[in-house]
Amino acid sequence: MNINAKTKDTIELEEGNDDVITEMPFSPNDISISIIPRTIGQIVDMLRYGEIQIPAYQRLPDLWNEKKKSRFIESLMLGLPIPLFYFDEGADKKWRVIDGLQRISTLQHFINLCDAGQLKGCENITKENQPLVLKDLEFKTEFNGETWTGLPRDIQRRIETNQVTINLIGKGTPEEVKYNIFSRINQGSETLRAQEIRTAIFQGYRIQFVEKLVSSRTEAGRSFLKATDNSVPTNRQEDLDFATRFLSFYLIDFEKYEPDMDSFLTVGTKSIPKNKSEQERILADFKKAMKISYQIFGTNTFRKITSDNQRNRINKSLFELFSVYFARLNAEELNKLLKQKESFKEEFVLKLQYLPSFWAGITTGTATKDSVQKRHRLFKEFLNTYTQ
Repeated sequence: MNINAKTKDTIELEEGNDDVITEMPFSPNDISISIIPRTIGQIVDMLRYGEIQIPAYQRLPDLWNEKKKSRFIESLMLGLPIPLFYFDEGADKKWRVIDGLQRISTLQHFINLCDAGQLKGCENITKENQPLVLKDLEFKTEFNGETWTGLPRDIQRRIETNQVTINLIGKGTPEEVKYNIFSRINQGSETLRAQEIRTAIFQGYRIQFVEKLVSSRTEAGRSFLKATDNSVPTNRQEDLDFATRFLSFYLIDFEKYEPDMDSFLTVGTKSIPKNKSEQERILADFKKAMKISYQIFGTNTFRKITSDNQRNRINKSLFELFSVYFARLNAEELNKLLKQKESFKEEFVLKLQYLPSFWAGITTGTATKDSVQKRHRLFKEFLNTYTQ
């Protein structure tokens, strides 16, 4: 089953959001992009010395199969022009891959920079760190079955001297601007998802913290996996997207929400605190929310409950509400809720879930300002009747 199919099978699609207009504009003066010529050999050198980085949380770098990788190498042999690369320059002056990950990964795989410990993180790039063996070449068929070291030196030189153009997004460019730029350039055949773009932008402690919320290595993450019944795919960072949604509405009051949702989640990611004690408090609150959700709804947690007892897909808006408001409960409020958990569940299903305005807020156009505010206000009022 492909990744998209798996996501559709387990997560309810959010429909009616295609025309939601972003209300968070930025100044064109904030855009800083330099056009830099390089050769493949120079890119390989930068990879070798760690000057180009592929973060561990980046989109899986092996989406291309060996045939597609081989055809890319053949294009370099033929001196054919290849698409632009996009990089983000960090404060440390290192370049982070934004667009061109599959090509960069193919160069690592073929030239085998992982060999002899030349490059860290290679376990995320190649299978067993074996060099790419060329196959299914169209024009340079005499090199089928060859690796980099088996190529004649003149062919290696032709690959290394192939000219490429790089668009470098300058350090200091605001994250919201970067997100918009990445979204606009991300039109290739292997497009990044919104969360993958955020991951590329917010490398470091922010993404590391997001990962803790859903990782099986943490108590909070194990609680998330149990509450979601391991139904949220990890392949394209869908789990990180869920965690980011919680964090954004936990850290920023829903009254301050401005469309669109992806822009709001970008601001939310930027708001993640660096302070360790604050992070630990958030982790504890998230774990609490996951446990409460499961105690009340069991295997139907974050899913619409229907009269035919059919198990529906996970609904992101319900996850957003349960995770945020259960996380904010104090000990006294939590005790009151759990004493009435059966009544809470029954009344939620019979009264609130099917209330037309609430149903609309968790079903269609969920990213509009009106939908966000309606579902939050209604759920908050409903929860207060059980905790106050």
